[in-house]
Amino acid sequence: MTHDPTGMWAREDSHVLSLLTAHLERGDVFVDVGANQGTFTIPIAHHVGVGGRVLAFEPGPDTARQLRIRATAANLLDRVSIYELALAAGDGQHLLRADGEHPADSTKRSLFIDGPIVAEVPVRAFDGMIASAEITLDRGLHAVKIDVEGAELQVLEGMERAIRLHLPRMIVVEVIERHMRRAGYGTPELFEFLRHLGYVAPDVTNEGLMFDAAFVPA
Repeated sequence: MTHDPTGMWAREDSHVLSLLTAHLERGDVFVDVGANQGTFTIPIAHHVGVGGRVLAFEPGPDTARQLRIRATAANLLDRVSIYELALAAGDGQHLLRADGEHPADSTKRSLFIDGPIVAEVPVRAFDGMIASAEITLDRGLHAVKIDVEGAELQVLEGMERAIRLHLPRMIVVEVIERHMRRAGYGTPELFEFLRHLGYVAPDVTNEGLMFDAAFVPA
């Protein structure tokens, strides 16, 4: 994270990246929801190799542009697809806003805060994009990371069909209670929805995680 004076977020990201790469092989497909400038997209694209794919969703025009620049510089556009939109449970348009206390921190932007407006962004459901053939998962779906400052449950609701069909080996979700509460739900609802999809968060897998939870098929 950009605003990270203690280094906690950086350590968390490193831990999550290790968990994800341990569950991904060459040729696999990874979905990065809230990709920002590519903290996970870039290294995982290297990890899955030429035959793999990374679908990166980032609604902020400036951060999506930086992600595209980084992927181009790393010669990864053959396996990285960048979607400049927000994922949710349905389709529409929504205001993406910055955090009022940290307006320059692109990692804190959300659809559920009242800070300065960054942009009006398209909002789509992942399953709907598959239905309209904007996304194809002919190689399957092997891992997912969702970090969207409160919209995590809505994203999962919008990709329920894909998760049930492909049963990713790991789903990592940011679980910050105050972010979820501003979107109208909490940790129990999130965990129950994933349990409904057949996923659990094992203690051994989640040891050391503070801001995220890693779910695997039960």
